[in-house]
Amino acid sequence: MERGFWYYVNISYTILCLLLTVVIYLVGYLKNKAGYTKPHFLVFLFASLLPFMGIVLILFTFGAWNIDYSALIMPISLLIISYGILKYDFLEIRTLARETIFENNFAGMVVLGPGKRIIDYNKAAETFFKAIHISLNHYPLEHLLAREPKLLEIFESEDSRDFSLMIEGEERFFEIDVVPLGDPQDSNTRMLKSIRDVTEERKIQEKLKLLATTDSLSGLYNRAEFMNLAKKEFARAKRNHEDLSLLIMDLDNFKTINDTFGHAAGDEVIREMGSILLTSFRKTHIAGRIGGEEFAVVLKNASLEEAKEAAEKCRETVSRKKVIYEGQEIAFSVSIGLAAIHGNADVNDIEDILKMADDALYKAKAKGRNCVAT
Repeated sequence: MERGFWYYVNISYTILCLLLTVVIYLVGYLKNKAGYTKPHFLVFLFASLLPFMGIVLILFTFGAWNIDYSALIMPISLLIISYGILKYDFLEIRTLARETIFENNFAGMVVLGPGKRIIDYNKAAETFFKAIHISLNHYPLEHLLAREPKLLEIFESEDSRDFSLMIEGEERFFEIDVVPLGDPQDSNTRMLKSIRDVTEERKIQEKLKLLATTDSLSGLYNRAEFMNLAKKEFARAKRNHEDLSLLIMDLDNFKTINDTFGHAAGDEVIREMGSILLTSFRKTHIAGRIGGEEFAVVLKNASLEEAKEAAEKCRETVSRKKVIYEGQEIAFSVSIGLAAIHGNADVNDIEDILKMADDALYKAKAKGRNCVAT
């Protein structure tokens, strides 16, 4: 049978398709793309070469028998393809599942190739970069983040990092994790960067920390946190030979307030006392509620005289203050005991200075209350 013009058009098209297939699998094998292993590509490369060899035999074999070698070889090629599909789960549903998870993940995901060039990204990543006015494309990171050197350094790092950004006037916190896609030793290995917004988690953590360390009624540190901070400050003052003063305060006749006006009124007095302490002392000082109606303040770098002056001002502020509860005026006062250490004085433990201040408080009570004693 004579081979006509359209025969050669058909055979040329078939050869071109097969050559393209072989090239694609060969490039995939050489680059070892993320998500597939080299055996994947070898199986399909070999299966694609067989029909190509059949067509070559047809073109260069002349004789009485017009045999379609590609048709004879095709079943073998199909068997090899079937083996590859079954052996390596090439068309397994989990591939589709992984793509769906990648695309719809709440975390922003960016796949980086050689040269830190962006290969792929999901919707969440696009939203993240859009929020910081960066349009994602397939340029290298250096190009995309040229105006954000801090962010560029974070994204180029191969370690997991925490960072924060101002977005629409609000500080938001993020975690970025790194997963190598392939051999970590290979310089051409792709990397998956996962960006997770942890702002709400941070807020919850801060709330939990606040609940664990703060007295809800007064707004001051609770006893456990106050003692923890006081011990640290005491140790620092001893180590650096610095002044440190401690005030212990007790609301006068607080039981009478509770009995006369009720416990809710007593709670209002506690709240007011907490507010007074927060405004009467520096933010660097440590104020806490250490008992029912008992409070304490650590004054850093304050001598005995300086602490006495601060305590007297606080006492006067309290004595002038009145709480209005259900239309009734409630006056209250406070007795204050004061102790201090200077440099490396012979006070070895926070409990020692606490006892000194507590003894001074008893003196203030004995004097008739509403006074400061040392």
